[in-house]
Amino acid sequence: MAPARWLAGGCLLSAAALLAGCAAPDLPRDELHAPSAQKTARAVQHWDVLARDVAERTAVRLRDWPPGEYPIYLLPAQGDGFDAGFRSLLVTRLVDRGITVSTQPTGVRMAVSTQVVQHQGGGVYAPPRVRLSEGVAVVRDASGAYVPAPDVLLVSGTARTEILVTTSIESDERVLARTSDVYSIDQGDVALYLPRVPAVAATPVKTWRVVP
Repeated sequence: MAPARWLAGGCLLSAAALLAGCAAPDLPRDELHAPSAQKTARAVQHWDVLARDVAERTAVRLRDWPPGEYPIYLLPAQGDGFDAGFRSLLVTRLVDRGITVSTQPTGVRMAVSTQVVQHQGGGVYAPPRVRLSEGVAVVRDASGAYVPAPDVLLVSGTARTEILVTTSIESDERVLARTSDVYSIDQGDVALYLPRVPAVAATPVKTWRVVP
């Protein structure tokens, strides 16, 4: 097995492991249940689709940089679950495209932020999208703003979930390159992109003994 393929497979397994404890509900359904193994596997594949796309976009922006001269440090993920898994996959895909990634802070850092955006009917205008794979499409260089439009554009009551992924390559307090893309995902997979809900600690119960 080639090293790059082994590394990619390892990151996919690591990303899947990060989902093992995810117990958030599938929105907007009311019932509570953990995502199935099939849905988890599909979501991890979608994470990799996003990582490949972001890495390709980054490689295009950095194509004029001397190879290996400016190692990039990818800042730690802001959360667990999707954020951590996506970062792991992104490192692999950046390396696949010949970008030197450092494990220690360098003069060039790459920040990645993600945000789940849910639209619930209301006739929201959907800009043209590029289909990346089954269940994943993207709007390039999105501003994050959606213009209200007639209900014919989106049937009232129809939910749509999107992931806003913003990358910023910075050095010496300067932004060298930046992208903001919106990825559309299956509504049924939204729970696999949301932050884990911490378990609520049980409230201690105080008891008093009554002495006659």
